Amino acid sequence: MAGLSKTSTGTYTARKAIPKDIRDAYAAKYGNAWEEKFRLNGGASPHEARARYGEWLADIETRIGSLRAAKKNGPQPLTRQNAYALSGRWYAWFIAQHEKDLCTPAHWRALADTLVWNVIRPHATEEYEERPRDDPRWDWQVHPDVRDEVRPAIAIEARTAAFLLEQGLSLTPDATNLFLDAVSDNLLPAFQRLEAMARGDYSPDAHQQVFPRFEEATGSTPVKAMELFQSWAKAVQPAEGTVYRWTAVFKEADQHFPDVRNISFENARAWMKGLVNEDRSASTVAAAWRTALKTVFGWAVQERMIDNNPFPEVRISVPRRNIERETKAFDENEIKTILAAALKCDDTKSYRERAFRWVPWVCAYSGARAGEITQLRAADIQQRNGSHFARLTPSAGKIKTRKARTVPLHEHLIAQGFLDFVERAEGRPLFYPTPKGEVEGGPRHTPAERMRSQVGTWVRSLGIADREISPNHAWRHTFKAMAARVGIEELYSDAITGHSPASTGRAYTKPLPEDLAEALKKFPRYRLD
Repeated sequence: MAGLSKTSTGTYTARKAIPKDIRDAYAAKYGNAWEEKFRLNGGASPHEARARYGEWLADIETRIGSLRAAKKNGPQPLTRQNAYALSGRWYAWFIAQHEKDLCTPAHWRALADTLVWNVIRPHATEEYEERPRDDPRWDWQVHPDVRDEVRPAIAIEARTAAFLLEQGLSLTPDATNLFLDAVSDNLLPAFQRLEAMARGDYSPDAHQQVFPRFEEATGSTPVKAMELFQSWAKAVQPAEGTVYRWTAVFKEADQHFPDVRNISFENARAWMKGLVNEDRSASTVAAAWRTALKTVFGWAVQERMIDNNPFPEVRISVPRRNIERETKAFDENEIKTILAAALKCDDTKSYRERAFRWVPWVCAYSGARAGEITQLRAADIQQRNGSHFARLTPSAGKIKTRKARTVPLHEHLIAQGFLDFVERAEGRPLFYPTPKGEVEGGPRHTPAERMRSQVGTWVRSLGIADREISPNHAWRHTFKAMAARVGIEELYSDAITGHSPASTGRAYTKPLPEDLAEALKKFPRYRLD
């Protein structure tokens, strides 16, 4: 909140912070992005200071309100008629902006000449240049190519961005082009009117009569759930898998809600409870669907696209499951079964055999996600200061945190010949063939993801059938449990597995890869006998 204060010198001052949601728009129009300052020199009475301060604050609040209204309404389309009607509003606004300027008639005449001969005339079409007498009225001005060329200059000279902000309007790209074209046709008459007024000619402006009446829309355009989701995805850039999974959620929401601007809590709850069926469990609705909806609707509320988000308050009853296992980590027998079977695979036969041979072992000694390992390339295996590391990077494929990390290789992996296997790959991906071409639109799953799934299926085929445990992800639990058991500090095991630091303080003490390699020396070899 702004507050008026008086300094020791008698000067009255105040500050008004610009709200975060309209800072960019405010800066574009008024120049200041962070705050506005009020200052009234000493000598003014308290009554005058309060009055002047009130006027200043009201002006700032009006600006903020107008910008928020433009943002909330969203980009608007225009018909051709309404584009010219809006240019009529601009014409009156532009004249009002300059009618009190102390400019000579020559000033406005010079601007008119610049518009005609420097902005528009250089873009004449070849047909006109060859036969200018066939087009005495310069109809070539409306050629699409000419329109495209002159719009940037028209927008600057006519100050259309400032006009739209002041009017609280936001236009779609097509509507913006229509509006700029209409302004382009009326900028010269505006200069001519200002020239006449500079001579003292204030007779009625006949040009005002050429503009059509603005036809208001009969009803507001409904906002669809998929529109919110697509806007969110464009702004946030989530993982492809998230987009794929959540698309079904918002398609379903589109079928049920014609307009999502004011969904009541009761309607949201009734719909979500109805989503539970034989094919879609309560757990899926409560976790996946509710997460998608509350995330996107929450973002849309922050962006002023809608007014409320009912989904955080919706609760779906999920039947409690019996849990028989003590932990999500593999037990000793499961570890031996998987790793012994992996040793029997021949990494020279096929990419599947390569993955079966090495992915479980690398996961067992790193706690990495299986997908992070199946997307490794030979070039990602590096040596630093006498130790070997695997670089897990977003450039190789999907990383949940989108942050690269360097994972030390356990000495038992090297003893088994992992480096020789990497050398044979000659820089190529280790566990899948290089794609020959890109699939249009992108595949649902990458080759590395498909290989990760195949590793999981193979593990299940070994008799690891307990559905309370993941055939791939359980290695993360196993690694963390064993690391704690042998005294590796959580700071280091978190860094190796890519878990977020437990506190802000730990984030300031991020260990180096060499520190992780030293810590991993405590991790014992898996014994299969």
